[in-house]
Amino acid sequence: MVLFIYEGQEKKAPVPFGEKYESLRERQRLFHAALKENRERRRELMKENTAQAKAKAKKLARRISFGIKYTYAMGGRLRNEIVGMLTVYNFGRAVFLHVKRHIRFDPSDEKLYLNTYYPLGKHKGRYKVFLYIHGGGWMGGWPESREAFTTRIATAGYFVASVYYGEAPRYAHPRMIENIYKAIGWLRDHADELDIDMESIVVSGESAGAHLAAMAACISTNPEYAAKFNLDKRAKEQKFSATVLNCGVYDLEKVVESGFKRGGIYTQAYCGGTPVKETDEEFRKEISPIYWVNERFPPTFAISAENDKLALLTFDLIDKFMRLGVPYVHYHGEGRFAVHAFAITMALKISRDAMKQIRRFLSSLQKS
Repeated sequence: MVLFIYEGQEKKAPVPFGEKYESLRERQRLFHAALKENRERRRELMKENTAQAKAKAKKLARRISFGIKYTYAMGGRLRNEIVGMLTVYNFGRAVFLHVKRHIRFDPSDEKLYLNTYYPLGKHKGRYKVFLYIHGGGWMGGWPESREAFTTRIATAGYFVASVYYGEAPRYAHPRMIENIYKAIGWLRDHADELDIDMESIVVSGESAGAHLAAMAACISTNPEYAAKFNLDKRAKEQKFSATVLNCGVYDLEKVVESGFKRGGIYTQAYCGGTPVKETDEEFRKEISPIYWVNERFPPTFAISAENDKLALLTFDLIDKFMRLGVPYVHYHGEGRFAVHAFAITMALKISRDAMKQIRRFLSSLQKS
């Protein structure tokens, strides 16, 4: 199960993986070259600065503090989530489902909850589980604003649990992934009541949620990595049958270097307010799941987008899958609407096509 799928590939022959991978790396090299040139210009200007100019520079630096940047970025995230939830994020959601929202899975923290979606009517055997982890730069996002995606998965016969795991920096690393394991523990405790099969669970997410989904998959397959976290005892041995990763983040250092809008503040918030480059090497590796992927990583459906500055991270992940022999399907979207995390909305043709391919991938898991 090693495929490389382009949106619209029926109309034109897809570019080979290696050629596309190199073009994305070249795009990144050009970005860094321009960045380096700008930095050198600033250095030259600083050499000519007067004391007054230097004082102004220091004042400007103080203004660009984490608190200000965080407030600005958070405001943007909140606006995007609200507008998105009212428009494209939930456009085309499925409606004939059992839906239950705001189920608290941690008695000690009333902010944390999960939503569930599953088909109406009778079914054979227990429901297979699809655990969804929303994105939002680790600073925002809600399960309610991902229902175009999650309800479509539910109509494929899955019991979908969509988790709200907390926002950064309040729930900085490693609290988010540990909260997700608390949600898994709650699902395991209620498996009989919910009629779900916790031995057949797919973990998925978009953007920051794909980062956490990949982290969970690494925890489940790499004991050395699992030992770094204080995982819920009910869930620490949980295995996953597959992952579905939409425009994910697998190396946080590369996010900062990618030119992705507000990537620096998002990752800084995830690290509790400390810039990634100021953390030690061990911590930087701990927060980046690509370092912990091994040959036991679950079969994966990975999505990337041509107009996403983080696309190279998915290509890095696929390259590692290829070297390790991990089964995967890679869906690479092209065209003007192939933007970051495009697959969460069903308003676009490219997103609906990606959903068809995801459902085909899930169907192949059930047959195997």
